[in-house]
Amino acid sequence: MKKNKGYARVQFLANLARIKDLTAKGHTKKYTYDQLYGEGKITMTYIHFCRFDLSGNISKTSNFTPGVPNTRSAPALASAISAKNCEGGFPKGSSLFVHKKAVTDEDLEQELVGE
Repeated sequence: MKKNKGYARVQFLANLARIKDLTAKGHTKKYTYDQLYGEGKITMTYIHFCRFDLSGNISKTSNFTPGVPNTRSAPALASAISAKNCEGGFPKGSSLFVHKKAVTDEDLEQELVGE
């Protein structure tokens, strides 16, 4: 079934009282979305759900960004991933993404958690 343009807004407005209630109780947007989606009251994506404000309008500049917030500034991020500072896509000397490539016999002999 193809949905008409504006169908997500109709769903949002139909559930606006519940959305405001859950928000007033301190629940997150993600929790609110999961509740409504799980009950079959909305069918839009979470990203589209996040575009709406509590008056039911879509904001062009949302204060909410799903996922982990980016705490680095653009210039800092650009310098961190520049070719002269990186090898293989990560800053030289960075331990953030170091992966031990070798597996020893000792590692294989360790007992698994739960055994």
